[in-house]
Amino acid sequence: MNNGKEAFIQACTEAISTLDTSNTHYLFELKSGEQVYQAKPDHFFLYNEDGSPAKLIGLFEPSFIRSYHADLPNHSDHIKTWIYKELEELLTVFNNPDYIC
Repeated sequence: MNNGKEAFIQACTEAISTLDTSNTHYLFELKSGEQVYQAKPDHFFLYNEDGSPAKLIGLFEPSFIRSYHADLPNHSDHIKTWIYKELEELLTVFNNPDYIC
């Protein structure tokens, strides 16, 4: 797994588990193919070396954190696995508007 994606999933998992809604979690892809994770309390944009905007490939905001946290009791026997699968699907849907859930 790409380090940026791994960091994104780990940070979002932690935020869901602890109900930390202090940041929005962003995953960007640079023209080089590198994926970059950032967590910021305000809107955030990342740029390539040439000044063009990086492609946003993942976004997990506080309202998502609250929703997923509220659903944790339904998955108490496999919380980490459930969160991981949910975040993987979120990234798939975010990057494929034709994806059917």
